[in-house]
Amino acid sequence: MSELVIILVSPQHPGNIGSIARAMTNMGLTQLVAVSPCEYRVDEAYRLGWGARELIDQMVVCDTLEDALGMVDVAVATTNRRRENQAPLWTPRELVPHVQSLGALRVGVVFGSETNGLSNEALLKCHFQSHIPSAVSYPALNLSQAVMIYAYEWYVAQRVAPVYDLTPAPHADVERLYGTMGRAIETLPFKTRNGTRAFVNLFRRLLGRTVLEARDVRLLMKLFGLIEKAG
Repeated sequence: MSELVIILVSPQHPGNIGSIARAMTNMGLTQLVAVSPCEYRVDEAYRLGWGARELIDQMVVCDTLEDALGMVDVAVATTNRRRENQAPLWTPRELVPHVQSLGALRVGVVFGSETNGLSNEALLKCHFQSHIPSAVSYPALNLSQAVMIYAYEWYVAQRVAPVYDLTPAPHADVERLYGTMGRAIETLPFKTRNGTRAFVNLFRRLLGRTVLEARDVRLLMKLFGLIEKAG
């Protein structure tokens, strides 16, 4: 069975961490990860996280988003802002059955800080992007409310049987692929309009949402490696 991991990037308020832990506990989730969080072992977190003290105390803390993404097979970035070269945005109700159908994987849903959300760079490091539709142009959902919506959708959909068991490539291997891709593009006899990095980001947008398997990465590494050598 797939497992949902909640990943918080730079959460700023201990009360939100407590509320998130409480929401997760109610939905049977046990994996909470934070990247560079505020001080969270405080009364406010435990008070708002009533009944979820163990989850708060066992929260995994990472130094970087890359470290956190290395803990999951599939990563979903959450955003409420339209970006340049926007990837397709899945609602939680559309997303959850889809990622659960991929097999027994660890799926990480990544949430940005309360003030700034996720950076464009962070979005590009994830396979899928998701948002929560609302009746207003600028929704004011609290971070813990957003987590609760994904947790609830996961809970009600978790009985769906997987269609195919993927073997996703490790996050570090995928990043190495994009590095090789960039070096190969630099050897081509023409220059891209907005530079190599922007061109590679278009491939990130295309390939990122396919959940590359290890064999896919090996194939593409071989292809772009040959291009690099030929140049």
